[in-house]
Amino acid sequence: MLRHLARLTSAGLLTLLVACTAPAPQVATVGRDDAPSNLLNICAIFAERPHWRDAIYASSNRWGMPVDVMMGIIWRESRFQQHASPGTSSAYGYAQAINGTWDWYREATGQPNARRDRFSDAADFVGWYMTQTVRANGLSPTDSFAQYLAYHEGHTGFSRGTYWEKDFLLRAASEVQSISQVYRTQMNLCSA
Repeated sequence: MLRHLARLTSAGLLTLLVACTAPAPQVATVGRDDAPSNLLNICAIFAERPHWRDAIYASSNRWGMPVDVMMGIIWRESRFQQHASPGTSSAYGYAQAINGTWDWYREATGQPNARRDRFSDAADFVGWYMTQTVRANGLSPTDSFAQYLAYHEGHTGFSRGTYWEKDFLLRAASEVQSISQVYRTQMNLCSA
């Protein structure tokens, strides 16, 4: 059902991409802003940050999750800003993981030194969390719309359908779906 709700026409996709210039999360900057110069082009991101490409593909290989969906989630959560923080919760870094979930990840994966402001760790976290979502909620790894809802609301919140009351979250999930589709198309072109 979610898949049908989130379907967008080509014109709708273009409109949404133009609308994707919504403000990024509140950022507490420490050091330089680490965001790539062209956030809407995955080929440009990977050309500018080849170590990010290596990290996201390593996570994809480890957890079996699609690169385009993982990058779409990171794009929506932090706009690829290393020190992104909303200031209203413990969410922090590229993946905007909250303290409790980050601690769960570090313990479950045996990576006590993993950091939320290190892209390779954030990429691994997103792949790991999506794997937990597949197990807990039975979602397809390629369903970027539903994967983002579960990422934002948590597995229990997703199961309860808490997102239906949150228009901003449904819009955000549509943005993730759209940018993931764009990234998937671009990845086929830039690898050619």
